[in-house]
Amino acid sequence: MIVYGWNTKILKQAPLENYECPNCHQNQSAMVIYARYVHIFWLPVFPYKKTATIVCAHCNHETEEKNITLGTKEVIQKLKATVPLPIYLFSGTALIVLAIAYFTYAGRKDSEREQAYLKDPHVGDVYLVKSKEEKSQYNHYLMKVRKVQGDSLWVSYSSFNYNGIVSKLDPKDGFYNVMYAIHKDGILKLSQSDEMKKVFRDYSSYTGFDQEIEYHEPDSVAK
Repeated sequence: MIVYGWNTKILKQAPLENYECPNCHQNQSAMVIYARYVHIFWLPVFPYKKTATIVCAHCNHETEEKNITLGTKEVIQKLKATVPLPIYLFSGTALIVLAIAYFTYAGRKDSEREQAYLKDPHVGDVYLVKSKEEKSQYNHYLMKVRKVQGDSLWVSYSSFNYNGIVSKLDPKDGFYNVMYAIHKDGILKLSQSDEMKKVFRDYSSYTGFDQEIEYHEPDSVAK
């Protein structure tokens, strides 16, 4: 659950001489400049408004900026302009920018690493492929490299299809104990056509990519 909202921060306050509170008629008021800012999990993201208020220290009556008759609007605007916004009010924005930069960089490095894996396949590599022919939502399947022989790869297929990116096999899933030959160029073409979605190497046993199941020929249908 994301907790978000807005809050206020007092930036500056100064006493007003000879200003009579319209509520209690006392001369104990102060001009307060504050910022409104958006927060996520109480972390300031960015300020979206700077405003002025007159607050009476005697009765706590507040006069909002739009109702202030002291001076002109231009004077109030100039007064607000002299009060800088604290840098920390932009800390959330800075973190978001850094996170975007990091994930963009990490994604690019992952893509470069996977391209290197495709050009130099190893036994045990697992390819996640999205089939263009499969019309149902279960259009992702896995191939595992069993043997590298010249320009050919011998691969086994997973028994299940999935409806998206998968990094852990279903407990009942596994790779068949039979192999099929595919040319290395065929693998590269899958990548170029955007059918190759992920390449796994140096994975742990947690992924289930070591699971193997026995292949059985489908029963013939009697005519």
